[in-house]
Amino acid sequence: MYYVGIDIAKRSHVACVMREDNSLEIRPFEFSSTKSGFEKLRAQLSSLACDVSEVLIGMEATGLLFDNLYRFLRSLHYRVVLLNPYQSAKFREMDTMKRVKNDNIDAQMIAALIKSGRFSEGYVNDDQLQSLRTLYRHRASLEDQLKSIKRQTQTILTVVFPELEQIISDPFNITGLALLEKYPTAKHYHHASIDRILKTFRGIKGNNFNKAKAGRLLTLARESIYSGAGKEGYEATIRSNITLMRLLKEQMRSVEDAMLALFETKKATKEEQEEMAELIDNLRTIPGVSDKTILALLAECGNLDRFHNAKALTGYLGLYPTLEQSGDSQKNGRIAKRGARLAKKAIYLAAIAAIRHNKELRQVYMNYRSKGRAKKECIIITARKLLAIIYAIYTRNVPYDPQRVFVAQPNQ
Repeated sequence: MYYVGIDIAKRSHVACVMREDNSLEIRPFEFSSTKSGFEKLRAQLSSLACDVSEVLIGMEATGLLFDNLYRFLRSLHYRVVLLNPYQSAKFREMDTMKRVKNDNIDAQMIAALIKSGRFSEGYVNDDQLQSLRTLYRHRASLEDQLKSIKRQTQTILTVVFPELEQIISDPFNITGLALLEKYPTAKHYHHASIDRILKTFRGIKGNNFNKAKAGRLLTLARESIYSGAGKEGYEATIRSNITLMRLLKEQMRSVEDAMLALFETKKATKEEQEEMAELIDNLRTIPGVSDKTILALLAECGNLDRFHNAKALTGYLGLYPTLEQSGDSQKNGRIAKRGARLAKKAIYLAAIAAIRHNKELRQVYMNYRSKGRAKKECIIITARKLLAIIYAIYTRNVPYDPQRVFVAQPNQ
């Protein structure tokens, strides 16, 4: 058996081949991240003159840099193990007792790690779920940009019209943006009237902006503490940010549509499309679970049935508290930082929604609150329960049924 360790980098990689006795069959060599570089690696592997089943290849899941090489080697029918960089770093420290790091050593340490068998193998999504993950993370990036622009605009508003929050609780909803676009600062109300302000909202459905509110707004603007300094610059910045916010929201909707369209791809057979559609519809029957929650879990975790049980899925997300124990002392810390961050956030927010809309999960939450547990801790417990329900529905492909998949906990 041969063990191949590959250290991944952006422009080039380093590989070596280790024998069963820990000696090196092929010393560390560099190859570029190009077609010719990949062919160089293939030639070296072919020189081993053995069946592909006798070769085990390991590499770190470093961002997306590993993806092309991983799929190239898989196309040659080699078994490729993806390693979490954290576990390979800890193995290197344990083996060398030093914080020594270079490409040649890393390649040898990866080969030694997969030879030892003391590793946890990573997972690579199929094409459909890989596309879903890419789109979901892009949407998350757009959302972060949107939040950043909102924070910047909110900071400006505390200068140019701090009194606005007395009338508009959310300046970034449809009504608030329409008002800001027409009157970016308190000084822009100088020639405004109640009728002109109300005219701003005529095309907006469901707005409840009346004459009393408009009059109060006008009074606050004229009595505002804003001096008017930098008015033109603030005006241009706010209007520019409004344009960016609308564009980002439009792009987020477009990405969401693209994610849902993935499950209607022509590459899938009619039976596969129907099965996936039925599965998503069944997950939607859980009160508190939205399409965003479902997409987050599928994007970040892949096929949920690859996990042995709900506990394994919970561990993958990192939805558990840290624990420090020594002798008779035991300290429960905050929720673990490791895990699928975006999926963890999505299931946490879904748990909050479920506490409001799901009778059974609300009962779980209240049971633990009555025992004196902290509010956030109870939400995490509810999130873990919700995740177990999602896992059960996914693996069995049945609708949500409290009588079958959920046993409400009695009050104590």
